[in-house]
Amino acid sequence: MKIVIFGTENIQEIKDIPDITIYSDNSIDNMNVTNDELILSEVDVIIIKISAIINGEYNTDNIKEACTKISNYINDNTLIIFDTIVPPRTCKKMEKVLDEYELISDINIAYVTRPIPNQLLIAATNETSLEKTIEIYKYTSKNINSTKDISTAEIIPFLQETYTDTQIALVNQLAIISEALAVDLVEAIKYANLKKEINLQSPSPITKNNTVINTDKIVQLAIEYGETAQLSDTTRTINNYVPYHVAYIAEKELFLKHKLSFYECKIAVLGITNDKKLETQNYNSSLTLIDDLIQRKAEVWVHDDKVSEEIIEQHDAKKISLDEAYECDCIIVMVDDPQYKDLDPTKIEKILITAKPFLDPEKYKDIEFYTVGQYKLGED
Repeated sequence: MKIVIFGTENIQEIKDIPDITIYSDNSIDNMNVTNDELILSEVDVIIIKISAIINGEYNTDNIKEACTKISNYINDNTLIIFDTIVPPRTCKKMEKVLDEYELISDINIAYVTRPIPNQLLIAATNETSLEKTIEIYKYTSKNINSTKDISTAEIIPFLQETYTDTQIALVNQLAIISEALAVDLVEAIKYANLKKEINLQSPSPITKNNTVINTDKIVQLAIEYGETAQLSDTTRTINNYVPYHVAYIAEKELFLKHKLSFYECKIAVLGITNDKKLETQNYNSSLTLIDDLIQRKAEVWVHDDKVSEEIIEQHDAKKISLDEAYECDCIIVMVDDPQYKDLDPTKIEKILITAKPFLDPEKYKDIEFYTVGQYKLGED
């Protein structure tokens, strides 16, 4: 069986499949690579490894372009495997690109997704395609499941991220209410989770791109197919509000405790993204916070090793080292990066705020330290 990989997205996931050739203009260490398009006419299987995300948003144009090229070479026996996260119904739409004139009576298409690391779910248009795909992918994982419907498999990553987004929206909403009630939501969640049916997370800003764009895509699909997605709409509204609430805490405490307005303050924002790199500036909670602080005339310093100085300066902020954060009147931690757990309380000038309860309150008990969900504890 001759197999070609079209594209290089997450190529390491399939490196153990034997005798594969990569169709790409870029060389890859320890892999057989060619940019000769004719290879597409000589193979039995084409695995598409092209991202459906462009500039941090779902966009299948690159996949469509690949399918258009592949359509010139496939025949009744060619198997096309989509091994990349795509919105539901994408494979169905690409089927029309691959076989525009419906010349292939039973086109061979399969889809591969990974609900958890090292566990595969495979779906296909027919039993032959399913069996062949399982045979190919047995070299990459011993845990392979299958489902009959490709669209069912496609939606799974969206279910997972939308669930996360929705659950966090619930606790973020409760965090704001609990502050008004002077309730320790973090402790309340710990005991609420004793009930086995409940698994609440902590309040948190959304700094992971996939969580945002997957929920947004569900809303877009609902509109496209004439349905509503009110819960997902509300989820995004609540989670988009979190950075503004964090700014409110900073503004209130700086004024009440130190008689400082934002225009008199330097504020450090620690952490922009939980991703390996910043995929997009859209909908990012930390950047929203920075923009809000800047608009209200604060001087904003930012630390995140994964984000370029150019991007930070686009938001009229200054990129700093972690040690420089101690020079600021207020430090706001937006990402639960391990390096932020070591902040030295003796060096903090005035106020420390975390948007997620991951720091040890005991360590910071002698300074002005506030966490979303625990903000007004001790007040009448």
